[in-house]
Amino acid sequence: MNRLIVLLERLVVAVGIAAAMLLVPLVLATAWEVVARYAFGAPTIWAYEVGYLLTGSHFLLGLAYTLRQGEHIRIDVLSARIGPTTRRRIDAVAYAVVLPLLVWLSVALFNYFMAGYTRGETSGQSALNLPVWPFRAVFVLSFTMFALQVFCELLKSLMAPKNDQEAQPS
Repeated sequence: MNRLIVLLERLVVAVGIAAAMLLVPLVLATAWEVVARYAFGAPTIWAYEVGYLLTGSHFLLGLAYTLRQGEHIRIDVLSARIGPTTRRRIDAVAYAVVLPLLVWLSVALFNYFMAGYTRGETSGQSALNLPVWPFRAVFVLSFTMFALQVFCELLKSLMAPKNDQEAQPS
C-alpha cells in the first residue's frame, strides 16, 4: 500500500511543480502587457485572457500538491486540543466523505471538457477568443489529482494508527 501512495504522490508532486512553473509565463505576459501598454501605448489583445487562464490553472493544479504538503487551512484551535489518533479518525471520515464527491466532480468535469471540445467553444472574453477545452482539461486534471491525493491521505490516516501501535515498545 505504501508503494501505491508513493507512486500517486510522485504524480501529484510532478503536477504541482508544473503548476509552479506556470508563474514564469504569467509574470512574463503581465510584464509585457505593462511595458506594451505604458511604454509603447499599444496594449495587447491577449494579455488579459492569458493572465486569468494561467492564474486559474496555477491555482487549480496546485490543489493536490498543497494537500500533500499539509498546507490546506485547518481549524488549529480544535486540532490542537485533540490527540493525534482522534485527529486521524476525523481526517479519515472527512476524506471518506469528500473522495466520492471529488470522483463525481472529476467525471462531470470530463463531460464538460468533452462538450466544449466537440462544440469548439471559445471563451468570448477577449479579442483573442481562445478555445475553452484546454482550460477545461486543466479542471479535469486538477480535480482528478486532488481526488488521488485525498485517496492517499485517506489511506495514510487509516494506516497510521497501525503504524503507531507497531512502533510502540512491547
